[in-house]
Amino acid sequence: MNRKRIFVKVLSIIAAISLTAFFALPVAAADTTDSGTGAANGNVNINGTILPLTIAITHQITVNYTLNPNEGTVSADPIEVTNDTKVPINVTVQSLSSAPGGDLTFSDVGPSDKDWNNLSSTDSKKFIALGLKISDAGGWNSGYYAGTDWAASKASVNFGSLPSGATGHIALTAKSGLAFDGIYTSKANVVLMINLV
Repeated sequence: MNRKRIFVKVLSIIAAISLTAFFALPVAAADTTDSGTGAANGNVNINGTILPLTIAITHQITVNYTLNPNEGTVSADPIEVTNDTKVPINVTVQSLSSAPGGDLTFSDVGPSDKDWNNLSSTDSKKFIALGLKISDAGGWNSGYYAGTDWAASKASVNFGSLPSGATGHIALTAKSGLAFDGIYTSKANVVLMINLV
């Protein structure tokens, strides 16, 4: 009985030493020897690792707008997008929509869906047509989107490409009713998608 225990312990120690030696051996690349008479050719495989380029842009976190029903205008600072990436990038408006959080939560409609000058006070506080467009060609590569992307269309629109270091300006535009009986706040949200050209 004692011999059996000693035998099992010896086998356990041999197995442990074998496994330790096996896993402790360094993993070496397979080398080969090429030979020939007068000349020898050898092939070497070259394996590379390519890292992704970091895409970086600078833009505002908040843009404010003002609807002035007395003048029938909307005024807002442009959304400035600066390409901090080493190569040109595409700037796509992934989505634009009215959002909750202000005194009024508008429903997005198309610019020609309402008779804006004749909306009631209730409908003026309910409907808006928000749009984005490139405000000037400065900074953008040729071929940029010259139209207006309206929130109601729910479309993803590639506005164009910006060279490295360039800044492009995107303007907010809107159509709204005029019958506001006080000062109200509202919110909207735009999602930009940036990718390599």
